[in-house]
Amino acid sequence: MDMHAIAGVAVLLVLVAAFAYRAALRNDPLSLFRRRGANLPVSKLEEAE
Repeated sequence: MDMHAIAGVAVLLVLVAAFAYRAALRNDPLSLFRRRGANLPVSKLEEAE
């Protein structure tokens, strides 16, 4: 296997990893809570106390 093929495979792996990382950040269910910070809604159980 020549050096160009190895470099091409390495670049493809880096691109796939970067795409997967971006997709994971976009679909992060906790990102909504992180953006809100302390402004989290109070649950009905906490209101009853």
